Parts: sequence; structure tokens; C-alpha cells
Amino acid sequence: MPKASADAWSEPVNGLAGRLHVEFEDLKPGLRHAVYLELKNHSLYPLAVTNQPRVQAELFDSSGEPVITGGSGGGPEPIPQWAVIPPDAYIGFRIDMQTVDMPTRDRRMALIAVGGRTWKVGPGKYVLQIALVFERQKDGPQNQWAGELELPPVEVVVTTQMLALTDG
Repeated sequence: MPKASADAWSEPVNGLAGRLHVEFEDLKPGLRHAVYLELKNHSLYPLAVTNQPRVQAELFDSSGEPVITGGSGGGPEPIPQWAVIPPDAYIGFRIDMQTVDMPTRDRRMALIAVGGRTWKVGPGKYVLQIALVFERQKDGPQNQWAGELELPPVEVVVTTQMLALTDG
């Protein structure tokens, strides 16, 4: 199992580094995790990136075993957009699938949905591992960044309190 590292950036590849940030969301009645990608420009020049990289995701349980997916997710993708990151600056945007079916609170599970894969998880500690591929787009800006980033794994903790049924 990959070792999770809080707030760690990947090694820069052609001037670009990345990291993940995961937040628990209680959407009443469903529970899910928002997954944010942060990218930092270490180069001397502005870099353009798309908000739609190809995402390859794996989720591991506390014993290092891959968590079985709940299937693949679908739904509409966000409108493709370009962001320009100045030198020594960073940006962040969501990469999780926000339109897939999430478990209701009474099932005492929370959804993690990213990279076309979904996991419905109960209480425990998990490690999310993501690799990104940014492919050169014909109609993209000249300074677009293309390549692959292997992001440091991030720990996702689900507690029984997060999943508890409440009267409010």
C-alpha cells in the first residue's frame, strides 16, 4: 500500500507539481468526499492546464488491499476550461464525480468517486492514490502542459460519527 503523506507535493515534472486534498461532505441525505487537485508551477514560465486530465485512481484499505469498486461512474463532465498558472503560483479544482449516485445516510457509508470509479466506504482508514495524464490538445493554448503526474497518496478517514444517523 502506498504510504500517505499529508499536504505533500509530488516531485515537479517539467515544472509542474501536484497534490490532493480530500474533504468530507454531508449533503443530507447522502455522504461523499470531495477530491481537489492542486497544481503548482515551479517553472520560470506560465503553464496552462486543463480542468479535465485523465485520472487513474486506486483506493486501498488499512491493510494495504485494494478496495473493491462499486462500479464505474458516469454523468456529465465539467465544461473543458484552461487555467494559466503563473510561475511560483498554484491553483486547485475538483476532480471527483459529483453527479454519481451516493449512498444515503441510513446505509452508513460514504462515497468516493474519482477517475471513473466509485467506492462506497464504511468506517476506517483508506489511502487514495491518483496519477494524472494531461494530453496535448490541438485547440489548446501554446503553453499547455502535457505529461503525467504521480501524486502523493492521501489518507481518507471515515469515522462512525461521520456516518451516524442524526435527528437534525
